[in-house]
Amino acid sequence: MSVPIVAIVGRPNVGKSTLFNRLIGKRKAIVDDQPGVTRDRNYETMEWSGQQIGFVDTGGYMPQTQAEIDDAVREQVEIAVEEADLVLLVTDVTTGITDIDEQLARILLQSGKQALLVVNKVDSPEREYEVGRFYNLGLGEPIPVSAITGRASGDLLEEIAKRVKPLQAEDKFADAIKLAIIGRENVGKSSFVNTLLEQPRAIVTDIPGTTRDPVDSLLNYQKRKYLLIDTAGLKKRKRIKENVLFYSNLRTYRSLQRADVVLYMVDVNEGLAHHDITLLNEAAQQQKGIVLVLNKWDLIPKDHTTMGQYAREFSERLGTLRYIPQIYVSVHEKKRLYKVLDLATEVYYERQKRISTSDLNNFFMPLIKTTMPPATKGKEIKINYVTQARSNPPLFVFFCNHPDLVGDGYKRFLENRLREQFGFKGVPIKLVFRKKSRDKDEDEE
Repeated sequence: MSVPIVAIVGRPNVGKSTLFNRLIGKRKAIVDDQPGVTRDRNYETMEWSGQQIGFVDTGGYMPQTQAEIDDAVREQVEIAVEEADLVLLVTDVTTGITDIDEQLARILLQSGKQALLVVNKVDSPEREYEVGRFYNLGLGEPIPVSAITGRASGDLLEEIAKRVKPLQAEDKFADAIKLAIIGRENVGKSSFVNTLLEQPRAIVTDIPGTTRDPVDSLLNYQKRKYLLIDTAGLKKRKRIKENVLFYSNLRTYRSLQRADVVLYMVDVNEGLAHHDITLLNEAAQQQKGIVLVLNKWDLIPKDHTTMGQYAREFSERLGTLRYIPQIYVSVHEKKRLYKVLDLATEVYYERQKRISTSDLNNFFMPLIKTTMPPATKGKEIKINYVTQARSNPPLFVFFCNHPDLVGDGYKRFLENRLREQFGFKGVPIKLVFRKKSRDKDEDEE
């Protein structure tokens, strides 16, 4: 089931990023009183009233020159109309309606896109009397909020959830393995997809969607269906360079959300850049299966030791993500491309794997007894029990007496041992630590 996307748009300094942070419940964006100071790739999935909702903040994509700002904001609204399921137009009660507010409202009205008009900085009952003038924008009833204090943010979330609920249709391709091919420009993503689709052994169906999902390709291989997500999405170009980044990041976010497995493609000659690690961490945070596809292997001078050397170097660069499998390919020479599908399929099934409670405890209890978590604040930590609470993606729960004192180092130790014993190749694993009520009673005695 696809997660609906809500885009937060508006002119600079109306509080878009503060509202984004308030709605997602964290301080993720870097915000400042200067217009256009948000400097982050800001999107986040959260849950409200049992629904998952993806929020996208446009605040960080402003040109430096005043002359371009109005054009950039207008284009961002046009992108949001194309890409998002619901648009929040944020205005500022302290400045009233401006010319650019009116222009943005007209774009939304002409598009027919679902939109909510948010009037920000309504931080007192007196300010509510000034909200009525925003009816003149023609977008229906204005919703007054104060992003900085949180006033009425729950009411706004309720309205958002009500609007996006009908959009959460059942997945028409539930039986297909959904693959998102992601990576920087010029690493060979399009060539990889095109080569797969051109091969006689692949049966291909192009699936035209909305303007938001221009082309998905359904590929049949080895009696399995694969949905290659958004194979035409990044071919569009925007006028304002900051909006090219915004558009690309929004596309990437939507593709990540829809995927079961992410095929992250890298030019092996260039290695992993900071941007690559950031996106890989994003995929891991969303608990997607991940395969690292290293292209242009044909350009590397090599002997029998070369691949092992590269694998070690990439593993070191991946750090805590070293569980991601690597595969070396040449799209140009059409080498090992179907091995990528084989590996993605393996990761897909690893993500659905479930380990029995008895197997987990038979493995972990002796291990924990010999390698106990270090005492913290003078308190000894006792882990009594472990179980897998969920698969696809996997979640493991450890019950102990002081869950808040278990350190990150020990958590990594447990995850590493779990992977060594049970696998989960290419799959992010989530470990949570909880306190049993009987432990609480014992502590209070």
